[in-house]
Order: sequence, then structure tokens, then C-alpha cells
Amino acid sequence: MAKNRAVGDWMASLEPPLRDIAEALQRVTLNTDPDLTEAIKWGNPTYEKDGKVCYLAAGNGYISLGFFNGASLSDPDGRIEGTGKKMRHVKVRSLADVNAEQIAAWVREAVALNQG
Repeated sequence: MAKNRAVGDWMASLEPPLRDIAEALQRVTLNTDPDLTEAIKWGNPTYEKDGKVCYLAAGNGYISLGFFNGASLSDPDGRIEGTGKKMRHVKVRSLADVNAEQIAAWVREAVALNQG
């Protein structure tokens, strides 16, 4: 999947180190499933395949990696936060917190939830 220009503009609007974190999360997400589509929705990068999968959002000192069906995801390390009926997020505060293996597993699981 080619990167979306509007998402590139969103990334460019961030100051380091948040930009670096967001770009790392984008890379892991898009590399996990090449059929994901990437677009700006609700002001944030959003990734979809057979429905909404995940999104990025900038916070104060962190990037949230949010999952639309996050309440149904496996969370062996207790990193997923939130209390909503479906949505959950992970706050990523540094590049060291970008656990590519775990993030890829969540993305695959979220895509599978959309598929049935």
C-alpha cells in the first residue's frame, strides 16, 4: 500500500519525537497487511480493511494507536487502555515502546475481527 499524501502531511505537522513514533507505527501497520487502506478520517490517520481497523492520534507527549474493536483484542501485557464498549488504545511515548511484533499481532487480529 502506498502511503497517503494527506497522512504524510499529518505526520509532517508533528514535532519530533512524536513524528518518529507516528511514522514507526505507520510503517508497522502498513507492513503487517498490504491490503490496508490509509486515509485521514476524523482528523487522524485511519487504517481500514473490511471495516475500520485502527488509527493514530497525537496526544500530549505520546501517539495513541487506537483500535476500533480494541475491547476484543488479546492483551498479554496489559498495554491496551480504555473503558469504552469497543474502542481501545495504546499510548506510545517513545520509539522504544514500538513493539513491532505485538502491534502487528493486534493489527492482524483487528483485521480478522472485521472479516467475521
